[in-house]
Amino acid sequence: MKTLQNNNEIFSNFKEDTKFASKYEIDLLNKLTKLNLNYDDLILLEKLAGDDYRKKVYLNDNCQIGTLEFDLLDLHWKFVPSPYYYTIEQPKIKLKPTKRRLKGKYLKEEYIENFNEYNNIVENTDYFVGIDMGNFLGVGIKRDNRIKVKDLQRKKEISIEKIEKYLKNNENRINKLVEHSKNILIEYIQKYENKNYVINVSFSGGKDSAVSTLLAKEILEDIDVLFIDTGLEYPETNQYVKDFAKKYDLNLKVIDGDNFWNEIDEEGIPTKDDRWCNSSCKLIPLENFFDEEYGEDKKILTIDGSRKLESFARANLGYIRQSGFIENQTNLFPLLDWNSIDIWSYIFLNNVLYNPMYEEGFERIGCYMCPAALNSEFLRVKELHPDLWEKWANYLRKDGYSEEEILRGFWRWDQLPPKMNELRRNLENR
Repeated sequence: MKTLQNNNEIFSNFKEDTKFASKYEIDLLNKLTKLNLNYDDLILLEKLAGDDYRKKVYLNDNCQIGTLEFDLLDLHWKFVPSPYYYTIEQPKIKLKPTKRRLKGKYLKEEYIENFNEYNNIVENTDYFVGIDMGNFLGVGIKRDNRIKVKDLQRKKEISIEKIEKYLKNNENRINKLVEHSKNILIEYIQKYENKNYVINVSFSGGKDSAVSTLLAKEILEDIDVLFIDTGLEYPETNQYVKDFAKKYDLNLKVIDGDNFWNEIDEEGIPTKDDRWCNSSCKLIPLENFFDEEYGEDKKILTIDGSRKLESFARANLGYIRQSGFIENQTNLFPLLDWNSIDIWSYIFLNNVLYNPMYEEGFERIGCYMCPAALNSEFLRVKELHPDLWEKWANYLRKDGYSEEEILRGFWRWDQLPPKMNELRRNLENR
């Protein structure tokens, strides 16, 4: 079966991974802006490239009001407004309507309608300021006690809607996406059953594998559900896995992968460049489980919740792939075409139990000190589980990392990429 291409009846409007704002992200936005949002308000966050967490903030699927991002230098969150943010917060600077191109230019007295207030506005502006010019809204940036126009966009009426409305509007689309994925499951399960493969499903405790597990269970009611306990999961994840298995009556198989602290002295700190822990704590224990549970020569088809939009590494996946580590294992990816917003829509539409760590600001549910996680997530570990943070930070200190380097996640690379080298220089020079 070929992967889906531009099927507008199934795909969301977002080209990058997008999600509903979590309670933690809603709290951040309320702290940084004058939005005064409720947890059930429709706030959509679309992933952007950046040094760490960086997402476009939408009030609906076509109205961006800004960008939420984490600053690795100063270790704080910031909100960068777009013009439409100023439909909510009153713009302070009023310009006379003009046909001149003002974007990228500093404001002159002749442009400003409320010039008698201008100097006071500039003095009391930290960085961004809203601009109102006839039929346009804009964003200004304070530089050298002047205001430079960053962007202007034509006004339009916008309002804050509820998640419930989005779900209602997208329910048919999500149902079609579900049917597409179930058809993939049926096709490949039948094909590999005919080849006498053992079929199971991987469950990590994350949202994607929760959905793939439930869809797989609809096809094979008694399917084995495999959870690898690396000993590095959040306590909330371990409890969630038990609760999820009980609620949905899963045939849960917990695989012992608690090898990390026994091997780190020999292997060294795991990094983005060398994630030896993935083999030691997941793949080797999984292979041993297959041999013991199913027999050494038995071929395995494992259903996996991975999606293309999760990462660049998964962008070129097909629905089926031979494992690069376990010779007898083949992986099936029925959710390959889903956006994160589709996963969350399915979860909310079907009242699926999900990991509570998502509401605490975590995007990646896995090992608490995974080098592939965002640094902003690692700092959340410091707030929520200081004991786990200290255990890992103490090891990093013994390896020679300074407190500033630990806080900014320099340990996550063998060789720092250009963006992190620049961060180091900025840190040294301030």
